[in-house]
Amino acid sequence: MLRDWQTRCIKHATETYNQQTGYLMLACPGAGKTIAAAHIAKSLIDNNKVDYVVCFSPSRIVSQSIQQTFEYVLSRKFNGHLGALGMSRTYHSLSNTTELINNLSNSRVLVIFDEIHHCAGDGDSPSNVWGMQLLVTIQNLATYTLSLTGTPWRTDTLPIPFARYTDPEGNILCDFSYDIVEAIKDKVCRMPQITAIDLQHVVVKKNQKLKAYDNLQNLLAEGDVSYQNIIKHPEVIKHLLSQSVEQLDRLRRSSPNTGGLIVASSYLHALQIQSILSGQFNKESTLVSCRLDDSVELIEYFKNNQSEWIISIAMISEGTDIPRLQVCCNLTDVTTELYFRQILGRVLRVTEAQSNFAYMFMLAEPKLVEYAKRLDEAVPGTYTYQKSANLLDSIDDSTSKELSNKTSSADNNKTSTGLNFDSLNTYTHQLGSKNPVDELVLSSFKSQIISSYLIHNLQERF
Repeated sequence: MLRDWQTRCIKHATETYNQQTGYLMLACPGAGKTIAAAHIAKSLIDNNKVDYVVCFSPSRIVSQSIQQTFEYVLSRKFNGHLGALGMSRTYHSLSNTTELINNLSNSRVLVIFDEIHHCAGDGDSPSNVWGMQLLVTIQNLATYTLSLTGTPWRTDTLPIPFARYTDPEGNILCDFSYDIVEAIKDKVCRMPQITAIDLQHVVVKKNQKLKAYDNLQNLLAEGDVSYQNIIKHPEVIKHLLSQSVEQLDRLRRSSPNTGGLIVASSYLHALQIQSILSGQFNKESTLVSCRLDDSVELIEYFKNNQSEWIISIAMISEGTDIPRLQVCCNLTDVTTELYFRQILGRVLRVTEAQSNFAYMFMLAEPKLVEYAKRLDEAVPGTYTYQKSANLLDSIDDSTSKELSNKTSSADNNKTSTGLNFDSLNTYTHQLGSKNPVDELVLSSFKSQIISSYLIHNLQERF
């Protein structure tokens, strides 16, 4: 059964194609863009406007998921073979489009671009190869285009292909928008509760001198210790995992199928996390990475079983559909807003068997905290294109007060790791030779739950 926003979007897109050939759909991560796209394709086929559908997406696992969805909605094969109504391919395949052009140049084709922000329509850098290839080939190929995104901007501020922008402001113009505030109100997405964990007491040893810090922002501002090194510190990993494990254990008491996602910065970092998760918490996990040939199969297996944890290095971000994920431990060194929203989107999908809250645990890195506080903005103002340079109607007052009280009390919540500062030889972390710091010692942490911002916004809007 279609959701209300999907029904409205399908109707609007079908009508809009009478006046224009391109359509840009913005819906927050986890809202169900692929289902809506499949029904738009079905509408065009049923109305005899197209004969074939081609979908492009960022990764093989997303491409396979799209194929399954379209085969279900269209009741036809979607594998590109004889008798199929279409095919699903990755953006990488655009490097060789000769066969596709020859086969489809005389057909009426709907071309769908999933996560269109992966392509750039301006600029000469190597990262724009997909976008330039798209512009050269698809403009002559497609009868209609449908672009899908949950984060309609690029960190480099280059324009997105087939998108229209206001002039001179450079704001993107979407044909249909459905943001996270609407999605939570409609119970399409879970309410995100983001816990930002700050460093309460840190001692840095450099050139035989000691310097103390009382928060992560000040530590990073000095520049002696990088964020990349901090997230690899064993005590940081242990503390974030302890919070995440405790939350997942609590959820699994009522819903044993609930799963957790840990996002790592590198393969070696993922192995470190996996070792701590097993040794300190006695938890087994599945590790997926582009370095592992069977990662796609492992993700599919995890999706359909009841195991607790999956550790990912850039494999489970945008478009990967594992609805049972409800807890995210964010230990990646990528601090862009686009990636932050994409990994948060992995735990926002609503299921009947689980509660309507999603949980992310992360360090209180200043940019990440800022991103969490402005989740209600579908397109943050800092991502306008420049060529040169209230949540739930169903949340009653008691629930809102409970969350507000929880937030205020969490501001002053201090959690000690029990570390002994009498000697730097105890519980110290030796940093790599490339880092100018000799040792980094962590004493305690404090947490702030960031959710009241969304509640306040939803109450104002609705």
